[in-house]
Amino acid sequence: MNKVTVRAPVRADLAGGTLDLWPIYLFHPGARTVHVAISFHAESEVAETGESGIEIHLTDQQYEQRYESMHEIGADPKAALIHRVLEHFHVNGVRITTRTDAPRGSGLGGSSALSVTLVRALCEFTGQRIEGDDLVALVRDLETRLLGVPAGIQDYYPAVYGGLAALHLNPGAVTRHEIALPIDRLSDHMLLHYTGVAHFSGTNNWQMYKRQIDGKKKVHRGFDKITQSAIDMEKALSSGNMKAAGKALAQEWRTRKALIDGISTPEIDSAIEAATGAGAWAGKVCGAGGGGCIIFLLPPEKRDDVRKALAAVPGRVLEAVPVAHGLTIDRTDIAQAAFFFGRGRHIPRRSDTIEQLYAWGGRGDYRPHLLAEGFVILREPRSGVHETLIRTYIAPIDTGDGTVAWSDGRPIDVEHLDIRAFPEEGRRNLATMSPEALMQGAANSEEAFRQFVAEREKLEILHNPPFGLFSQPHETRAAFTARLAEEANQRLEQDAERLESTFRRRMDQIKERSDREQRDMESNEQRPGEERSPDLNVAWGQTLYNITSGRPAAVAEAPHSLRESDFMEKIVQIQRAWDKELETLRDELIAKSREIEEIAIVPSPKQIEITRYLILWAGKLP
Repeated sequence: MNKVTVRAPVRADLAGGTLDLWPIYLFHPGARTVHVAISFHAESEVAETGESGIEIHLTDQQYEQRYESMHEIGADPKAALIHRVLEHFHVNGVRITTRTDAPRGSGLGGSSALSVTLVRALCEFTGQRIEGDDLVALVRDLETRLLGVPAGIQDYYPAVYGGLAALHLNPGAVTRHEIALPIDRLSDHMLLHYTGVAHFSGTNNWQMYKRQIDGKKKVHRGFDKITQSAIDMEKALSSGNMKAAGKALAQEWRTRKALIDGISTPEIDSAIEAATGAGAWAGKVCGAGGGGCIIFLLPPEKRDDVRKALAAVPGRVLEAVPVAHGLTIDRTDIAQAAFFFGRGRHIPRRSDTIEQLYAWGGRGDYRPHLLAEGFVILREPRSGVHETLIRTYIAPIDTGDGTVAWSDGRPIDVEHLDIRAFPEEGRRNLATMSPEALMQGAANSEEAFRQFVAEREKLEILHNPPFGLFSQPHETRAAFTARLAEEANQRLEQDAERLESTFRRRMDQIKERSDREQRDMESNEQRPGEERSPDLNVAWGQTLYNITSGRPAAVAEAPHSLRESDFMEKIVQIQRAWDKELETLRDELIAKSREIEEIAIVPSPKQIEITRYLILWAGKLP
């Protein structure tokens, strides 16, 4: 039987919300949204049950139910999302478990992130490879079918891709542009506050949608201003100007508050007033407003003051930070562990009678061992690592006093053992302690087993702080280094385009100035009947073409005048500056790509869940 778990981050939106509703963005050229994935997550688990029917467990609502048919699940409002998704995949005989970390109605896109995890889990479960933008499109359509109103798309992208990005909403092609600001830098300047009042995004968004389509000029002008705020936000974050980003956030909120009735509440107003009074640059409601969370941008040195000010108003500060990762997938074939994982889980207590089994084959008389198996959860919030491992260990039990020698414990592959409920004939049992002492020693060793596993099951991952990237679990250093080099090249290409645009503008300005001077000179000196000399001769034009196309600047024909010579010298100087700045940028990105630190993810004993615990009588084990 199979089990698939998909986990994805929610988001905080910085600018451009509501524009991502089709076709609103078509009416506002340059429309985009700016958002960042944060360390609250949604999670969906799909597991085979081996039986007909569908079981659901909505962890956040403490709701469990079993349905015998799709018709039955469709009649339950609490299972509406799951019904729509199952209807698409035609799946039966499964148990679906969902959970989220973010407060309900927080405006952080938790329901959309949950939809992403559920759809992606069922894609994996049914063998359909739907990822990236194709996954976004499918989730959008299924959620729109559920809501009955158009669904915006920006919430799906942070869940799928993670990180800090701008979503450019162009006609015919929505494209995601990663913003090259280190995640740690944004984290230093960002704070999230939950007002304690839940919101419903569909109400405000649908109201704005209808008013835009109805041609309300105030709404159109407001969305134009929001578009400009989003452009300013992306520009500020791309250049690392956090104060300018705070200014863009403030402008976005002023526009949105004036545009949408009910977007603010007394709780929101008091929180923003308190935070900005304590030194924050600005605050804005996440999502459609009317409650939920507020994102603040602030100078790092004002963080403590802002937190103190927010402690005096309704709500609470959330311990959430930006994260670089998107969704993660964990697939487990639980059939391989069927012997130790029955339908229930057994966690021993001191009063339990611990199961005793026998290993057939091998050599020697029977000696007692403790065999323990459990889930090991390895979690690191910043990187998004969330691995659940199944581990089985065995350790000898002292035949005199019943203590378990975990110092001699080791991992074991139970598939290579012939384990039965009764002993093999002709083999002696060498234990001398009483059955009660044996049981007591095994029961007393539970915490020692957790500590033993915690010391051995650490996971090493790699972190590149400048790019905010982490290695995937079990990714080699060489593979991670290659991925960082690729990231550096991509960033260089993006920055090179910006540099080229800047330097070409400088060249155009020089040419315009030179042409203007030439016209002025000729208008003052030209005699009647004389032909006007061309602005640039062939050699001059060829030189400019060579420079701007990356070829050597020199040509065979020399300049025909001092003006031409001066023009070409300025162009060559600009080219040299261009090349130098590009080379400096390349060196900086290469150096940043080589900054790697190691992070050890070590499970605590609480992150080890014992699922099987028994006394195994065996001779010499393999």
